[in-house]
Amino acid sequence: MNRFFVSDSESDTLIALATKLYGLKIGELINIALKNEFLPVTEPFRTEAAFILQCNANGTLDAWEIKQSMSRGIRALGTRPVYDSERLQGIFARYHLHEKHDNCSIANDEALWESAVEVYEALGKPVLSDCSKLDGARLVDDIFADWDTLWFEKAVYDVLATLAYRCEPDVPFNWFEGITFLSGIERDALGQWCRLPSRKK
Repeated sequence: MNRFFVSDSESDTLIALATKLYGLKIGELINIALKNEFLPVTEPFRTEAAFILQCNANGTLDAWEIKQSMSRGIRALGTRPVYDSERLQGIFARYHLHEKHDNCSIANDEALWESAVEVYEALGKPVLSDCSKLDGARLVDDIFADWDTLWFEKAVYDVLATLAYRCEPDVPFNWFEGITFLSGIERDALGQWCRLPSRKK
């Protein structure tokens, strides 16, 4: 796709430097700049967003892959937790989990059970020994209701990531929503850990 590019004097200066310093053509430089503008800059968020963009450009992307990459981004927050849950809550508002009990139940014989139990223990609400199934929708509500207490717990992000992956949103996420979400949670994480002295648990 060919386009006419008009640059200002500041951009001309940077283009001249980049083409000389890095041996790049102007088109290559523009491609890099555009991707750096819209994609996350750190891993694994960058890889997930780049995958979405590439598959969309190739015409091979489906909604399941977008949701899968977003889920992996949520799971990555387990090692870089965020105090601000607004972006995560916005994603889960698309799911209406209470209307999808079958997909959102957590049975005691699956891997997610341990993380779910850990979350309830952190809330001071231990799961009874004879309990064989938990309501995932209720758990998500409980997580966001007590986010101030739970945001630092890795198990929280395991639960949210798994439910975001295996449940279906009312309206599928499109490729740009997937990229924007990954960039957003990366910014939340970077911003959080630039404020380390004020973090809460």
